[in-house]
Amino acid sequence: LSPSLLPAASRSPLALSPRSPAAAVGGRVAGGVAGASMLVDVPKQVLVTGASGRTGFATFKLLWENQKEFVAQALVRSEKGAKTLEKLGATLGDSDSIKASNAKLRALGMPADDEDPDIFLGDIMEKEALAPAMRNCDALVICTSGVPKLRKTELFKSIMSKLVGRQRMPKFYFETMPEQIDWEGCRNQIDVAKEAGVEHIVLVSSMGVTPAKNNDQNILNQMGEGNILVWKAKAEEYLKASGVDYTIIHPGGLLNKAGGEREIVLGVNDELLDGYEARGATRAIPREDVAMLVVQALRHKDLVANKSFDCVSKAPGEGRTTVSFAPLFENLS
Repeated sequence: LSPSLLPAASRSPLALSPRSPAAAVGGRVAGGVAGASMLVDVPKQVLVTGASGRTGFATFKLLWENQKEFVAQALVRSEKGAKTLEKLGATLGDSDSIKASNAKLRALGMPADDEDPDIFLGDIMEKEALAPAMRNCDALVICTSGVPKLRKTELFKSIMSKLVGRQRMPKFYFETMPEQIDWEGCRNQIDVAKEAGVEHIVLVSSMGVTPAKNNDQNILNQMGEGNILVWKAKAEEYLKASGVDYTIIHPGGLLNKAGGEREIVLGVNDELLDGYEARGATRAIPREDVAMLVVQALRHKDLVANKSFDCVSKAPGEGRTTVSFAPLFENLS
């Protein structure tokens, strides 16, 4: 990992939190304490949606570990998802009973501030649930995505077919269809972020969204009859037209492997889908390396604002481990 991204031991006592009274909306220092910005860097307040998913969790974790640079917040659908993040030290804030007790103390003139949450519970299909999470945020990272699932019986049938020399495509299903999550839910997030004054949206999408690849023959579109790439492409176009600065990341196949151990290869317009071998790469990338690209995109907004790029990686031991990301971004067309 880059030395600048090594985990911080704890929240920096010198870092001025955008949630504090000394900070204005969007994490910028208020005029009354403008001089403070000359003494300390104000961390960016970043909301990660889909933070209980594997890529979302890796992204939130990396932001959380770099608290001198970022105030990490998460949006998850359920308390079960929140428990995963609580293991990192993130909290849902004070309970309703504690808030009621604090209110009584304040009514008596005693100091009793409610603890601000790091984790918000909400459904991306409900705009009113998104607004509190995005308040005062500088950036939004969208990691929500439809997830195709495979029934155990389908796995068994596919194995048996292979044993008898037949090729069979297993049938997948979605609990919630991509049209709802990857289009309508993504659109809601973009709308609320724009209303909240969010200045940068990083969307983790997928390779294969260009017209040449995004068709009925694409295996990802066939899964569960979800046409997931169709809806992802629609959301991308909506984001580009929103007027908010954006960065769209298109990972190849996602690996549950350790990050920071491979050379990352970037491209554009799905050129890596067919040309990855010519670049000495594989067609996949660890989720942790995708998370690193998100964090680096937040750090180098000037290099990636209003750009989309694809990403894969070389096999471990091939090439040189990527530790400097600015040169990668500078070479994007």
